[in-house]
Amino acid sequence: MKPSSSASMNSPRTRRTSPKGRPLANRHSPPLERPLALSVLALGWTTIVTQTVLLRSFLSVFYGNELVIGVVLASWLVLTGAGAALGKYAGAVSHRLLILLQVALALLPIVTVMALSFLKSLVFPPGTMIGLWESMYGSLLLLAPFCLISGFLFPIYAAALAGDAGPGRISRVYGVEAAGSVIGGILFTLVAVRFLSTMQILSILGVINLAVAGLLAWNSNHRSLSLLPDALALVLVFLPGAVDLDALFRQWLFAGQELVEYKDTPYGSITVTRKGEQLNFFENSGLLFSTGDAASNEEAVHFAMVQRPEAGRVLLISGGLSGMIEEILKYPAVQVDYVEMNPWLIEMGRRHVSAGGDPRVQVFAADARQYVRRAGRQYDVVLINVPDPGTAQINRYYTQEFFDELKSALSDNAVVSLSVLPTTEYLGHEGRQVSSIIHATLASGFANVLVLPGMRNHFLASDGPLRGDIARMVDSLGLKTTYVNPFYVDDRSTQERSRRITVGLDRDAAINHDFTPVAYYRQVQYWLSYFSFQPWIPAAVCLLLLGILATKMKVVSYCMFIGGAAGSSLEVVLLLAFQIMFGSLYLATGMIITAFMAGLAAGSFVRWRLLSGKPEMMFAWVQAGVGVYALLLPVILSILKRSAPGDILTYSIFLVLTAGIGGLIGMEFFLATRLLAETPSAVAGNLYSTDLLGSAVGALAVSAFLLPLLGITWVCVIVGCMSMGGAALMLFLALSSRNVSIRDLSRASDGS
Repeated sequence: MKPSSSASMNSPRTRRTSPKGRPLANRHSPPLERPLALSVLALGWTTIVTQTVLLRSFLSVFYGNELVIGVVLASWLVLTGAGAALGKYAGAVSHRLLILLQVALALLPIVTVMALSFLKSLVFPPGTMIGLWESMYGSLLLLAPFCLISGFLFPIYAAALAGDAGPGRISRVYGVEAAGSVIGGILFTLVAVRFLSTMQILSILGVINLAVAGLLAWNSNHRSLSLLPDALALVLVFLPGAVDLDALFRQWLFAGQELVEYKDTPYGSITVTRKGEQLNFFENSGLLFSTGDAASNEEAVHFAMVQRPEAGRVLLISGGLSGMIEEILKYPAVQVDYVEMNPWLIEMGRRHVSAGGDPRVQVFAADARQYVRRAGRQYDVVLINVPDPGTAQINRYYTQEFFDELKSALSDNAVVSLSVLPTTEYLGHEGRQVSSIIHATLASGFANVLVLPGMRNHFLASDGPLRGDIARMVDSLGLKTTYVNPFYVDDRSTQERSRRITVGLDRDAAINHDFTPVAYYRQVQYWLSYFSFQPWIPAAVCLLLLGILATKMKVVSYCMFIGGAAGSSLEVVLLLAFQIMFGSLYLATGMIITAFMAGLAAGSFVRWRLLSGKPEMMFAWVQAGVGVYALLLPVILSILKRSAPGDILTYSIFLVLTAGIGGLIGMEFFLATRLLAETPSAVAGNLYSTDLLGSAVGALAVSAFLLPLLGITWVCVIVGCMSMGGAALMLFLALSSRNVSIRDLSRASDGS
């Protein structure tokens, strides 16, 4: 591309003519070299921490599953890529504007969280279901200011620091930004998320960026302008102590309720509210349970317990704080092991409800699947009280693998209970499919499966007999219950409704597996059906736009697009696999993203002598390496899952796997900067925006559609084939020694 007159001011031949001249820096301006490098480092840690914090905030507002995560991440990446494209055409930027943009970068995360909370209470009042379209335009609107500025700054910094060295040095800038992301990710994962609230994290981040802006102003002889970031930094230092912003924003989210307590934890954001005499416990703004719900607690406990009233040991997976423990303890011989993943939830529950105080109750803060594998105990009844499988994290409690793990911890004829969906005899197509999959998965491991309708549809599974006359058995045992008794529950009606539900199930339903989460896919479809949302419409529009865009791209840019899509796709696969094995998406996200960015930094810093040869050929080899990696990944994950080598070793293997794919993408970026004959700002903007656009497509397509529909293995096969196709294109380019567009390649092929 021929540079415009404004862009040419960033060319290697440009000289800085005055302290306040328009070009930012080159190798003849050493006073600005280090402040600009520090700005790039700050850009990296600011984007990674802000992305993680805002993603948690969006999940809290939009009641998110992985589909919403994919939408928000795609919005982030597309907007950042658009900002980078704008930076490519911006030409020279004055120091004054750069300083002001750095100040905006410091303040916008706080403003975004405030706007998100305020708009939620204004546009979506309590009780409103937020659909996918609302998540899309909401995330695009709110993320646009920060993402456009952060994307815009990268090519500006890259061109300034490249100086006379030309485009080849851009990969070093890319590596510095990635290194900043590593620093931010480590600090966030190990320190910030455990000890600081959302606004404390963002305030500290803002102070750091304002300090960088002040240093940049001082070194560029705009010393009077440095007063602005200094003054704002003082405000951010003292404001959190004067006003509890977290409580204010949280109150906006839960308007009409008394805010009792809240806590941002590594496992999610917990909020406790009061409405009259009732306490409500929320996680990420989704209601976990409310106190005083006798009907739900009695059904969840007694439908299963009356099957084995002599039970000696009961395992309760989640829900103990709602009142279920009190119902279980009505059986005199019972001992209860209560497992809850989030220890902060247990602590908050003990402060507000009387759960777990009885000596017959043991409380464990652990992932239930890991606990079952290591408990070494036999249970007569297992009560699984988790939400519907609307996320990949929850789906792992509805899979054949989990039920097989449970079997090893069950006594003879033990009963397993779980519940899904609001009850109705006519489930609708999507609801019927979810129930059919769960029934089929339970039936694959247990001799008998019984569905009992109540407030929810309760699935009981056992190798022993199961009965449906619940009210009669409760009465015969002399249990004191408020709702589940002959006065409110008619056994004949319950059994007839159970028969109709069972007859209506699909006998050919698929089995739900860890790496093929079909129940999660069907549950997402069930959720989308509330909004009459047709996923194929946006998918078709995106494919059309991508097809048009691909014909305009040069082969190098197109292959960088494929690399970005492959990198983000495999990163999502690793996140899901880690979550399946260990249960925590929040803990995994920061750790795996940090490892990926570390790989990017290492790959982009690779020395040319390590990749000796023709750049086009080396790019093709690296892209082929991504394809081989993708094809081998499901084999590695399956071996890792079966062997279970131990937590520390498994964590290390995941970090190495993630850093490995990041390193390959970093190498691609390094090589791509040497294949585009354009100005530094144009090269940086082109490759950075293309990489981010590909990452957006990969993150959204894999998390929202491909993984739940096809599973990990087929996703990796698709990514591997896609990468091999990109390698073949680059190989053609290497042999032809031309940097042409995809359309030109098609014409050349037709002509030959």
